[in-house]
Amino acid sequence: MDKKMDDYISEEERDIGNPSGRGRRPGAGKWLQRRTERTLASMFLVFLAVFCLINLFKGDKTYSESENRMLTQRPEFSLASLADGQFMTDMESYVADQFFLRDQWISLKLLEDMSIGKREINGVYIGKKEHLMEVLDTPDQEALDENLTAIRDFADRHSDRNTVMTLVPNSAYILTQYIPTNAPVRDQSEDIAYVQKAVGDSLHYMDLTETMASHRDEEIYYRTDHHWTSLGARYVFEALQESLGIDASGQEYTVYPVTHEFSGTLASKSGYDKVYDTIEIYVPQSGNTEYVVNYTDEQRKSASLYVSSALEQKDKYEVFFGGNYSRIDISTPSTENTKNLLIFKDSYANCFVPFLIPYYRNIILVDPRYYYDEIESLIQEEEITDILFLYNVNTFMTDNSLADALAVSEDTGTDIPVPSVEADTGDTNAEAAS
Repeated sequence: MDKKMDDYISEEERDIGNPSGRGRRPGAGKWLQRRTERTLASMFLVFLAVFCLINLFKGDKTYSESENRMLTQRPEFSLASLADGQFMTDMESYVADQFFLRDQWISLKLLEDMSIGKREINGVYIGKKEHLMEVLDTPDQEALDENLTAIRDFADRHSDRNTVMTLVPNSAYILTQYIPTNAPVRDQSEDIAYVQKAVGDSLHYMDLTETMASHRDEEIYYRTDHHWTSLGARYVFEALQESLGIDASGQEYTVYPVTHEFSGTLASKSGYDKVYDTIEIYVPQSGNTEYVVNYTDEQRKSASLYVSSALEQKDKYEVFFGGNYSRIDISTPSTENTKNLLIFKDSYANCFVPFLIPYYRNIILVDPRYYYDEIESLIQEEEITDILFLYNVNTFMTDNSLADALAVSEDTGTDIPVPSVEADTGDTNAEAAS
């Protein structure tokens, strides 16, 4: 007897002509499910292979303008680095930094995260009213204690000079009205109290928490960047003038907005690019404001603190000095002032320095992250009369370079006489300005 045709047709083949599934036997949809899974897997593998080929041949980028940082380069392979795991760690960072369309993927990830209510992206809080604030770091306790010991020893060695220290609280701690609901924020008052106790009475420490908090409803921090604004710097300058031994009472400023299109580091890190900031420059109206800026390592000079070409690039905050350098000397040779100020700083000081210009003959900026010369020789040669440590709290609590910069070399003595503020230093400054 002839078999029925159905006896020669598999269950999967019958399902092809019956997509609705009506009349199927139990389990009849498994074939379609497997086929769909295989198709999606094949598409993913093709997609991944295409991106790998593009990454292989596109060439590596050295610098990310959107993030304002150097990108990880291809690590050098060695059996030793492979054995201890360092090679794979470096390779992971390399791939993350060099992946094709990386900035676009960051923006896509931001949209996904915000759609599910997430408000902390890549170490940045997406705050209320479009305020971006960096998540505050946990201190590097070992490096912090080394730095504080070095500062105390340094101040003791130079007790005959006016040494002032201050740390600027960060926006996430001050601008609490913009913090996302229930977002954890480190209590920087505890960090400041720890620092103040550690340095003791070896120098004059100025707590700026109340100063900044009293202006929390003003634009004292950028919305898209981790820096304070020039307005915030002005308020701190006015609070510090007595400690610095200068009188800026009655000083007025001409304010120039140099750009309204500043999108800073926090916008780049988070991918949030819906808002822009204004950068303003404050120029004192009275007092001598003629000066020469000497970039010592670069062996070049300028008649301005400002670099206008920075306004054409992504990180427009570099309009102040063009960024960070190991050492910058500012001389005002025609002034009657005889005080010479040494500043140990991070980038917060860059927009603060313009307020100091009328009150010092020389201002020397040292960024310990890049400075490798002997600091005691500098103090002696430049006849330093005043010293200022100026950092933001978050940077200072994680810094690992200051202690080395303050160390005394074996070839340098510590018996360095302080110059009289009445001394005539005109010849020295004339050479510096030439």
